[in-house]
Amino acid sequence: MGMTEISPSLKTVEAFIARRHKGLDFPPELEQQREIDMRERRIQRFRAAIPTLIVIYNLFLICDWLLIPDQFYWAFLQHFGLVTPWIIAIAWVISRNASRVVRESLAASIPIVISAQVLAVFLLTTSPAAAHYQYFVLLVVLYMNTIQRLPHRYALTASIIIVIMHSIAVVMSDQMSWATAAISTTTLSVAAYLTLVSNFYLERDSRRSYLHTLRDRLRHDEVENEAKHDPLTDLANRRYLTDRMQELWKQGDVISPVAVILLDIDHFKPFNDWYGHTAGDSCLKRIAACIRAELRGQSDLAVRYGGEELLVLLPNIEASDAIRIAERIRRSIESLAMPHEGMGARAVVTASFGVAAAPVSTISGPELIAAADVALYAAKRNGRNQVWPPLMRAKSDADATVHALRKKPG
Repeated sequence: MGMTEISPSLKTVEAFIARRHKGLDFPPELEQQREIDMRERRIQRFRAAIPTLIVIYNLFLICDWLLIPDQFYWAFLQHFGLVTPWIIAIAWVISRNASRVVRESLAASIPIVISAQVLAVFLLTTSPAAAHYQYFVLLVVLYMNTIQRLPHRYALTASIIIVIMHSIAVVMSDQMSWATAAISTTTLSVAAYLTLVSNFYLERDSRRSYLHTLRDRLRHDEVENEAKHDPLTDLANRRYLTDRMQELWKQGDVISPVAVILLDIDHFKPFNDWYGHTAGDSCLKRIAACIRAELRGQSDLAVRYGGEELLVLLPNIEASDAIRIAERIRRSIESLAMPHEGMGARAVVTASFGVAAAPVSTISGPELIAAADVALYAAKRNGRNQVWPPLMRAKSDADATVHALRKKPG
Protein backbone atom coordinates (compact mmCIF):
# COMPACT_ATOMS: atom_id res chain seq x y z
CA MET A 1 0.00 0.00 0.00
CA GLY A 2 1.02 3.65 -0.28
CA MET A 3 2.19 4.17 3.30
CA THR A 4 5.83 5.13 3.79
CA GLU A 5 7.82 2.83 6.04
CA ILE A 6 9.87 4.43 8.79
CA SER A 7 13.64 4.13 8.46
CA PRO A 8 15.41 3.73 10.80
CA SER A 9 12.89 1.76 12.80
CA LEU A 10 11.66 2.71 16.25
CA LYS A 11 13.09 -0.56 17.53
CA THR A 12 16.57 0.38 16.26
CA VAL A 13 16.45 3.79 17.94
CA GLU A 14 15.17 2.45 21.26
CA ALA A 15 17.77 -0.32 21.28
CA PHE A 16 20.58 2.17 20.72
CA ILE A 17 19.29 4.48 23.47
CA ALA A 18 19.11 1.51 25.86
CA ARG A 19 22.79 0.74 25.23
CA ARG A 20 23.76 4.07 26.85
CA HIS A 21 26.52 4.44 24.27
CA LYS A 22 29.21 6.84 25.53
CA GLY A 23 30.79 7.59 22.16
CA LEU A 24 29.67 9.72 19.23
CA ASP A 25 29.21 7.11 16.51
CA PHE A 26 25.75 6.02 15.43
CA PRO A 27 24.90 2.92 13.41
CA PRO A 28 24.96 3.79 9.67
CA GLU A 29 21.18 4.08 9.27
CA LEU A 30 20.91 6.39 12.30
CA GLU A 31 23.85 8.48 11.11
CA GLN A 32 22.25 8.82 7.70
CA GLN A 33 18.92 9.84 9.20
CA ARG A 34 20.60 12.41 11.44
CA GLU A 35 22.35 13.92 8.44
CA ILE A 36 19.04 14.13 6.58
CA ASP A 37 17.32 15.78 9.55
CA MET A 38 20.15 18.12 10.60
CA ARG A 39 21.69 19.04 7.26
CA GLU A 40 19.64 22.15 6.46
CA ARG A 41 19.89 23.41 10.03
CA ARG A 42 23.67 22.94 9.97
CA ILE A 43 24.01 24.80 6.67
CA GLN A 44 21.78 27.66 7.79
CA ARG A 45 23.71 28.02 11.03
CA PHE A 46 27.00 28.07 9.14
CA ARG A 47 25.77 30.66 6.63
CA ALA A 48 24.36 32.85 9.40
CA ALA A 49 27.73 32.88 11.18
CA ILE A 50 29.77 33.84 8.10
CA PRO A 51 29.08 37.63 8.06
CA THR A 52 29.94 37.98 11.77
CA LEU A 53 33.06 35.87 11.33
CA ILE A 54 34.26 37.99 8.40
CA VAL A 55 33.65 41.26 10.24
CA ILE A 56 35.40 40.16 13.46
CA TYR A 57 38.30 38.58 11.58
CA ASN A 58 38.95 41.72 9.55
CA LEU A 59 38.54 44.02 12.56
CA PHE A 60 41.63 42.30 13.95
CA LEU A 61 43.56 44.27 11.34
CA ILE A 62 43.46 47.03 13.96
CA CYS A 63 45.56 44.76 16.18
CA ASP A 64 47.89 44.10 13.23
CA TRP A 65 48.37 47.83 12.79
CA LEU A 66 49.12 48.27 16.51
CA LEU A 67 51.30 45.18 17.08
CA ILE A 68 53.07 44.56 13.75
CA PRO A 69 52.98 47.81 11.76
CA ASP A 70 55.90 46.62 9.61
CA GLN A 71 53.73 43.85 8.14
CA PHE A 72 50.36 45.61 8.13
CA TYR A 73 50.22 45.98 4.34
CA TRP A 74 51.02 42.27 3.86
CA ALA A 75 48.44 41.31 6.50
CA PHE A 76 45.85 43.50 4.77
CA LEU A 77 46.46 41.75 1.44
CA GLN A 78 46.16 38.34 3.07
CA HIS A 79 42.91 39.29 4.79
CA PHE A 80 41.12 40.66 1.74
CA GLY A 81 42.95 38.92 -1.07
CA LEU A 82 43.09 35.39 0.31
CA VAL A 83 41.29 34.51 3.52
CA THR A 84 38.06 36.50 3.15
CA PRO A 85 37.48 35.31 -0.45
CA TRP A 86 38.20 31.77 0.75
CA ILE A 87 35.54 32.03 3.46
CA ILE A 88 33.00 33.42 0.98
CA ALA A 89 33.80 30.68 -1.54
CA ILE A 90 33.33 28.00 1.12
CA ALA A 91 29.96 29.48 2.10
CA TRP A 92 28.90 29.28 -1.56
CA VAL A 93 30.07 25.68 -2.00
CA ILE A 94 28.40 24.52 1.22
CA SER A 95 25.15 26.12 0.09
CA ARG A 96 25.27 24.07 -3.13
CA ASN A 97 24.25 20.76 -1.54
CA ALA A 98 27.76 19.58 -0.70
CA SER A 99 28.09 16.18 0.96
CA ARG A 100 28.65 15.97 4.71
CA VAL A 101 32.36 15.16 4.33
CA VAL A 102 32.92 18.05 1.91
CA ARG A 103 30.83 20.44 4.00
CA GLU A 104 32.56 19.75 7.31
CA SER A 105 36.04 19.53 5.75
CA LEU A 106 35.61 22.93 4.14
CA ALA A 107 34.21 24.38 7.36
CA ALA A 108 37.25 23.03 9.23
CA SER A 109 39.58 24.62 6.69
CA ILE A 110 38.48 28.12 7.72
CA PRO A 111 40.16 28.17 11.18
CA ILE A 112 43.17 26.37 9.69
CA VAL A 113 43.58 29.02 6.96
CA ILE A 114 43.06 31.88 9.43
CA SER A 115 45.69 30.38 11.75
CA ALA A 116 48.08 29.92 8.83
CA GLN A 117 47.60 33.57 7.87
CA VAL A 118 48.33 34.76 11.42
CA LEU A 119 51.43 32.57 11.70
CA ALA A 120 52.71 33.65 8.26
CA VAL A 121 52.63 37.30 9.32
CA PHE A 122 54.13 36.36 12.69
CA LEU A 123 57.15 34.76 10.96
CA LEU A 124 57.70 37.82 8.74
CA THR A 125 57.45 40.57 11.34
CA THR A 126 60.38 42.05 13.22
CA SER A 127 58.13 43.89 15.65
CA PRO A 128 59.04 43.49 19.35
CA ALA A 129 55.34 42.79 19.99
CA ALA A 130 55.40 39.68 17.79
CA ALA A 131 55.24 37.36 20.81
CA HIS A 132 51.83 38.80 21.65
CA TYR A 133 50.58 38.59 18.07
CA GLN A 134 50.83 34.80 17.81
CA TYR A 135 48.32 34.38 20.62
CA PHE A 136 45.56 35.21 18.15
CA VAL A 137 45.81 31.55 17.13
CA LEU A 138 44.51 30.67 20.59
CA LEU A 139 41.34 32.67 19.88
CA VAL A 140 40.89 30.80 16.62
CA VAL A 141 41.00 27.44 18.44
CA LEU A 142 38.55 28.66 21.07
CA TYR A 143 36.16 29.81 18.34
CA MET A 144 36.49 26.60 16.34
CA ASN A 145 35.81 24.17 19.18
CA THR A 146 33.15 26.03 21.15
CA ILE A 147 31.39 28.50 18.84
CA GLN A 148 31.75 26.99 15.38
CA ARG A 149 31.28 23.55 16.95
CA LEU A 150 32.70 21.40 14.22
CA PRO A 151 31.89 17.69 14.51
CA HIS A 152 34.38 16.30 17.01
CA ARG A 153 36.55 14.32 14.62
CA TYR A 154 36.91 17.37 12.37
CA ALA A 155 37.59 19.64 15.34
CA LEU A 156 40.22 17.20 16.61
CA THR A 157 41.95 17.01 13.22
CA ALA A 158 41.91 20.78 12.74
CA SER A 159 43.18 21.36 16.30
CA ILE A 160 46.12 19.01 15.76
CA ILE A 161 47.01 20.72 12.47
CA ILE A 162 46.85 24.18 14.07
CA VAL A 163 48.94 23.15 17.10
CA ILE A 164 51.58 21.62 14.81
CA MET A 165 51.66 24.74 12.61
CA HIS A 166 51.94 26.94 15.68
CA SER A 167 54.73 24.82 17.20
CA ILE A 168 56.76 25.00 13.98
CA ALA A 169 56.21 28.76 13.69
CA VAL A 170 57.30 29.63 17.23
CA VAL A 171 60.39 27.43 16.90
CA MET A 172 61.33 29.11 13.61
CA SER A 173 60.67 32.64 14.87
CA ASP A 174 63.55 34.88 15.90
CA GLN A 175 61.22 36.94 18.07
CA MET A 176 60.71 34.40 20.87
CA SER A 177 63.05 32.65 23.29
CA TRP A 178 62.88 28.89 23.70
CA ALA A 179 61.19 29.29 27.06
CA THR A 180 58.56 31.67 25.67
CA ALA A 181 58.00 29.37 22.70
CA ALA A 182 57.54 26.37 25.01
CA ILE A 183 55.07 28.22 27.21
CA SER A 184 53.17 29.48 24.17
CA THR A 185 52.90 26.02 22.62
CA THR A 186 51.90 24.45 25.93
CA THR A 187 49.22 27.08 26.48
CA LEU A 188 47.77 26.52 23.03
CA SER A 189 47.87 22.73 23.43
CA VAL A 190 46.09 22.85 26.79
CA ALA A 191 43.49 25.26 25.41
CA ALA A 192 42.95 22.94 22.44
CA TYR A 193 42.56 19.95 24.74
CA LEU A 194 40.09 21.66 27.08
CA THR A 195 37.97 23.02 24.26
CA LEU A 196 38.02 19.66 22.50
CA VAL A 197 36.67 18.05 25.67
CA SER A 198 33.94 20.67 25.70
CA ASN A 199 33.31 20.05 22.01
CA PHE A 200 33.00 16.31 22.65
CA TYR A 201 30.42 16.69 25.40
CA LEU A 202 28.46 19.28 23.43
CA GLU A 203 28.23 16.94 20.46
CA ARG A 204 27.41 13.94 22.62
CA ASP A 205 24.60 15.82 24.34
CA SER A 206 23.34 17.04 20.97
CA ARG A 207 23.33 13.51 19.59
CA ARG A 208 21.54 12.12 22.65
CA SER A 209 18.95 14.87 22.40
CA TYR A 210 18.50 14.07 18.72
CA LEU A 211 17.97 10.37 19.49
CA HIS A 212 15.21 11.13 21.98
CA THR A 213 13.59 13.57 19.56
CA LEU A 214 13.77 10.97 16.79
CA ARG A 215 12.29 8.33 19.09
CA ASP A 216 9.37 10.59 19.97
CA ARG A 217 8.80 11.37 16.31
CA LEU A 218 8.85 7.71 15.31
CA ARG A 219 6.47 6.83 18.14
CA HIS A 220 4.09 9.50 16.89
CA ASP A 221 4.42 8.24 13.31
CA GLU A 222 3.77 4.69 14.49
CA VAL A 223 0.59 5.74 16.27
CA GLU A 224 -0.51 7.68 13.18
CA ASN A 225 0.28 4.70 10.97
CA GLU A 226 -1.70 2.33 13.18
CA ALA A 227 -4.64 4.72 13.14
CA LYS A 228 -4.71 4.53 9.32
CA HIS A 229 -3.90 0.85 9.05
CA ASP A 230 -5.88 -2.39 9.05
CA PRO A 231 -3.95 -4.80 11.31
CA LEU A 232 -5.37 -7.97 9.75
CA THR A 233 -4.63 -7.39 6.06
CA ASP A 234 -1.78 -4.89 6.37
CA LEU A 235 -3.72 -2.59 4.06
CA ALA A 236 -4.82 0.99 4.62
CA ASN A 237 -8.17 1.64 6.27
CA ARG A 238 -11.01 3.95 5.24
CA ARG A 239 -9.63 6.85 7.27
CA TYR A 240 -6.40 6.78 5.29
CA LEU A 241 -8.38 6.41 2.05
CA THR A 242 -10.30 9.59 2.85
CA ASP A 243 -7.09 11.52 3.54
CA ARG A 244 -5.44 10.18 0.40
CA MET A 245 -8.39 11.06 -1.83
CA GLN A 246 -8.46 14.58 -0.45
CA GLU A 247 -4.76 14.92 -1.30
CA LEU A 248 -5.30 13.62 -4.83
CA TRP A 249 -8.25 15.88 -5.53
CA LYS A 250 -6.24 18.90 -4.38
CA GLN A 251 -3.59 18.03 -6.98
CA GLY A 252 -6.24 18.24 -9.70
CA ASP A 253 -5.23 17.48 -13.27
CA VAL A 254 -1.68 16.52 -12.25
CA ILE A 255 -2.91 13.06 -11.26
CA SER A 256 -5.99 12.89 -13.49
CA PRO A 257 -7.71 10.63 -14.32
CA VAL A 258 -8.13 8.56 -11.16
CA ALA A 259 -9.50 5.02 -11.04
CA VAL A 260 -11.08 2.99 -8.25
CA ILE A 261 -11.22 -0.80 -8.21
CA LEU A 262 -13.77 -2.14 -5.73
CA LEU A 263 -13.76 -5.89 -5.13
CA ASP A 264 -15.87 -8.17 -3.02
CA ILE A 265 -14.99 -11.77 -2.13
CA ASP A 266 -17.69 -13.98 -3.58
CA HIS A 267 -19.84 -15.85 -1.03
CA PHE A 268 -17.54 -14.91 1.84
CA LYS A 269 -20.18 -15.43 4.57
CA PRO A 270 -20.69 -19.10 3.61
CA PHE A 271 -16.90 -19.47 3.57
CA ASN A 272 -16.68 -18.18 7.15
CA ASP A 273 -19.59 -20.36 8.23
CA TRP A 274 -18.02 -23.46 6.69
CA TYR A 275 -14.36 -23.01 7.68
CA GLY A 276 -14.52 -20.63 10.64
CA HIS A 277 -13.32 -17.07 11.17
CA THR A 278 -9.66 -18.03 11.47
CA ALA A 279 -9.72 -19.43 7.95
CA GLY A 280 -11.65 -16.35 6.85
CA ASP A 281 -8.92 -14.10 8.22
CA SER A 282 -6.28 -16.17 6.43
CA CYS A 283 -8.25 -15.86 3.20
CA LEU A 284 -8.39 -12.07 3.52
CA LYS A 285 -4.64 -11.90 4.12
CA ARG A 286 -3.86 -13.97 1.03
CA ILE A 287 -6.14 -11.88 -1.16
CA ALA A 288 -4.60 -8.68 0.23
CA ALA A 289 -1.19 -10.03 -0.78
CA CYS A 290 -2.49 -10.60 -4.33
CA ILE A 291 -3.60 -6.98 -4.48
CA ARG A 292 -0.30 -5.60 -3.17
CA ALA A 293 1.59 -7.59 -5.80
CA GLU A 294 -0.20 -5.66 -8.56
CA LEU A 295 0.29 -2.13 -7.23
CA ARG A 296 2.42 0.07 -9.49
CA GLY A 297 4.25 1.89 -6.72
CA GLN A 298 3.86 4.24 -3.75
CA SER A 299 1.16 6.30 -5.49
CA ASP A 300 -1.29 3.37 -5.57
CA LEU A 301 -3.23 2.56 -2.42
CA ALA A 302 -4.85 -0.72 -1.37
CA VAL A 303 -7.58 -0.42 1.26
CA ARG A 304 -9.71 -2.73 3.36
CA TYR A 305 -12.95 -0.94 2.63
CA GLY A 306 -15.36 -3.18 4.53
CA GLY A 307 -15.55 -6.70 5.93
CA GLU A 308 -14.79 -8.58 2.72
CA GLU A 309 -14.72 -5.51 0.47
CA LEU A 310 -11.34 -4.26 -0.66
CA LEU A 311 -10.53 -1.17 -2.71
CA VAL A 312 -7.63 -0.06 -4.87
CA LEU A 313 -7.06 3.64 -5.58
CA LEU A 314 -5.06 4.28 -8.76
CA PRO A 315 -4.07 7.85 -9.66
CA ASN A 316 -3.13 8.91 -13.18
CA ILE A 317 -4.51 5.89 -15.03
CA GLU A 318 -7.05 5.28 -17.79
CA ALA A 319 -10.06 3.01 -17.24
CA SER A 320 -8.75 0.35 -19.62
CA ASP A 321 -5.46 0.05 -17.71
CA ALA A 322 -7.30 -0.09 -14.38
CA ILE A 323 -9.46 -2.92 -15.75
CA ARG A 324 -6.34 -4.83 -16.79
CA ILE A 325 -4.95 -4.49 -13.25
CA ALA A 326 -8.27 -5.68 -11.81
CA GLU A 327 -8.25 -8.67 -14.15
CA ARG A 328 -4.73 -9.62 -13.07
CA ILE A 329 -5.81 -9.47 -9.43
CA ARG A 330 -8.89 -11.57 -10.21
CA ARG A 331 -6.80 -14.24 -11.90
CA SER A 332 -4.26 -14.18 -9.08
CA ILE A 333 -6.99 -14.78 -6.49
CA GLU A 334 -8.52 -17.58 -8.52
CA SER A 335 -5.10 -19.20 -9.02
CA LEU A 336 -4.71 -19.49 -5.24
CA ALA A 337 -7.29 -22.27 -5.54
CA MET A 338 -8.49 -21.84 -1.96
CA PRO A 339 -11.22 -24.48 -1.49
CA HIS A 340 -14.76 -23.18 -0.93
CA GLU A 341 -16.69 -26.37 -0.24
CA GLY A 342 -19.59 -24.36 1.11
CA MET A 343 -20.38 -23.56 -2.54
CA GLY A 344 -19.58 -27.00 -3.97
CA ALA A 345 -17.03 -29.78 -3.89
CA ARG A 346 -14.79 -28.19 -6.52
CA ALA A 347 -15.52 -24.55 -5.76
CA VAL A 348 -12.66 -22.15 -4.98
CA VAL A 349 -12.58 -18.64 -3.57
CA THR A 350 -13.13 -15.94 -6.20
CA ALA A 351 -13.90 -12.23 -6.21
CA SER A 352 -16.01 -9.81 -8.22
CA PHE A 353 -14.65 -6.44 -9.35
CA GLY A 354 -16.11 -3.07 -10.23
CA VAL A 355 -13.95 -0.43 -11.91
CA ALA A 356 -14.58 3.28 -12.43
CA ALA A 357 -12.27 6.00 -13.71
CA ALA A 358 -12.76 9.70 -14.39
CA PRO A 359 -10.91 13.03 -14.40
CA VAL A 360 -10.96 14.56 -10.94
CA SER A 361 -12.47 17.74 -12.37
CA THR A 362 -15.65 15.87 -13.33
CA ILE A 363 -16.38 13.80 -10.23
CA SER A 364 -15.83 13.72 -6.49
CA GLY A 365 -14.08 10.95 -4.61
CA PRO A 366 -17.27 9.51 -3.07
CA GLU A 367 -18.96 9.64 -6.48
CA LEU A 368 -16.09 7.70 -8.05
CA ILE A 369 -16.35 5.01 -5.36
CA ALA A 370 -20.12 4.89 -5.90
CA ALA A 371 -19.53 4.37 -9.63
CA ALA A 372 -17.18 1.48 -8.87
CA ASP A 373 -19.81 0.07 -6.50
CA VAL A 374 -22.42 0.15 -9.28
CA ALA A 375 -19.99 -1.70 -11.54
CA LEU A 376 -19.27 -4.23 -8.77
CA TYR A 377 -22.94 -5.13 -8.43
CA ALA A 378 -23.17 -5.45 -12.20
CA ALA A 379 -20.34 -7.99 -12.01
CA LYS A 380 -22.25 -9.92 -9.34
CA ARG A 381 -25.50 -9.85 -11.33
CA ASN A 382 -23.66 -11.19 -14.36
CA GLY A 383 -22.33 -14.27 -12.60
CA ARG A 384 -19.53 -13.12 -10.20
CA ASN A 385 -15.79 -13.86 -10.54
CA GLN A 386 -15.39 -11.17 -13.18
CA VAL A 387 -14.36 -7.57 -13.74
CA TRP A 388 -17.02 -5.05 -14.70
CA PRO A 389 -17.14 -3.36 -17.08
CA PRO A 390 -15.40 -5.81 -19.41
CA LEU A 391 -12.45 -4.30 -21.22
CA MET A 392 -14.20 -4.07 -24.62
CA ARG A 393 -17.00 -1.90 -23.25
CA ALA A 394 -15.05 -0.11 -20.51
CA LYS A 395 -15.26 3.45 -21.77
CA SER A 396 -18.96 3.52 -22.66
CA ASP A 397 -20.02 1.85 -19.39
CA ALA A 398 -17.75 4.01 -17.27
CA ASP A 399 -19.02 7.18 -18.92
CA ALA A 400 -22.63 6.07 -18.53
CA THR A 401 -22.16 5.25 -14.85
CA VAL A 402 -20.47 8.54 -14.07
CA HIS A 403 -23.13 10.44 -16.01
CA ALA A 404 -25.90 8.67 -14.11
CA LEU A 405 -24.30 9.47 -10.78
CA ARG A 406 -23.88 13.11 -11.74
CA LYS A 407 -27.58 13.23 -12.61
CA LYS A 408 -28.75 11.92 -9.23
CA PRO A 409 -30.60 14.55 -7.18
CA GLY A 410 -28.89 15.67 -3.97
